[in-house]
Amino acid sequence: MGGIDTASSGSARMPGDLPVLFPSYSTLKTAMRPLPISVAVVILALSPVALAQGRFFLGATGGVSRTSLSGDAPDKASYTSRTGFSVGLTGEYALTDDIRLCVQPMFARRGTGVAFDVGEEDPRDSLELTLDYVTTSVMARFMSPKGAWFVNGGLDCGFLLDASMRDVNAGGTVEVKEFVNGLDLMMILGAGAVVDVSPAFLTFEIRYSQGLLNIGANNGSATAAGMPVRFRSSGFQLLAGVLFPL
Repeated sequence: MGGIDTASSGSARMPGDLPVLFPSYSTLKTAMRPLPISVAVVILALSPVALAQGRFFLGATGGVSRTSLSGDAPDKASYTSRTGFSVGLTGEYALTDDIRLCVQPMFARRGTGVAFDVGEEDPRDSLELTLDYVTTSVMARFMSPKGAWFVNGGLDCGFLLDASMRDVNAGGTVEVKEFVNGLDLMMILGAGAVVDVSPAFLTFEIRYSQGLLNIGANNGSATAAGMPVRFRSSGFQLLAGVLFPL
């Protein structure tokens, strides 16, 4: 009738004591020490196989773009297209013989003209908006059976570096970064051709990009400065690149 349980070994255990259901932290730490080494061994073991099969490709890409904005425009004004450029790296991994995962970190310059109605037949460009981004495109690339051409699609995430507005007539430039959102997300669709120039491959692509997010700051300061509060970027790119199998 006592409150003390007596084990078969003769030792006493208080009712508040609980049996050990889980290993101690020191035991877990000791048991998990080989895990990072095991992971590293697996990666090192698989990497030569993937490389031997020519599944990794690395290279560079660049080209010109023709972009414009859509959405709200200043009073008695419209947006016009401007030429920009992009340059960066390309990494590809062949998931299968026909499907590749493509990642492209790049520097991209986009922009638009702002044309005001001055009573003439055609509106006259008066302002030029320039947007500089660091972007990362992630795409699925579908190759033709012989690998001579491809189509691809995915998303492009851009982080704003700089934004400026130039007065075409007066020649002055002002910073407007505070009136533009720092993040831009675009949908991209493209098609292109591949030329085998062993040991490398040349790629040529035409790509369409459409903004999915409002890149206007949409605040009182933007309105006071005469900046539109809702607009998106869109346009076409012509890209050329070189890829080396690893």
